[in-house]
Amino acid sequence: MIWTFILGALAGWFAPLAEDSLRPLIEANLPGRKLSPAEMRAIALSACILVAALVAVLSGAGGAIPLALGAVIGVLGPRLRDRVRAMRAPDYES
Repeated sequence: MIWTFILGALAGWFAPLAEDSLRPLIEANLPGRKLSPAEMRAIALSACILVAALVAVLSGAGGAIPLALGAVIGVLGPRLRDRVRAMRAPDYES
């Protein structure tokens, strides 16, 4: 269960990095269609979760709920970390 949670967190964490790799592949197969940033984020996250689910099933540690919770934590983790850092170093010039 914890292994699946960690896989989900890694999938959510690496989804923004996968956008740059997936964009040329997807746009080459959809000529004349420009994807919005929100669509690209959703496609990248879905692809990363699919890969994490396949790894979880192949390793024998399947579970949809821990995978989904891990993905949510992985997506929100960098944003929460940035907010905590911003709170620690306030901007006194504004």
